[in-house]
Amino acid sequence: MSAPNNTPANQAERILDALNALYPDASSHVADLMEYALCDLRHLADQHVICCGSTDQKGYRTYLQEKAG
Repeated sequence: MSAPNNTPANQAERILDALNALYPDASSHVADLMEYALCDLRHLADQHVICCGSTDQKGYRTYLQEKAG
């Protein structure tokens, strides 16, 4: 079995596929999909008493590391 392909392009394609499945009414408009997902992630953070802003900052740092590759 080969190792998973975790390149940024592959990760972007996987999340796009998942978002299209979660929000079929968005008609594949990427900006709408992102808006819905970000909103729902904030609802999830609220339910679990997690600071969405801090988690977003951590995610942004990970994104920068992956982008620099």
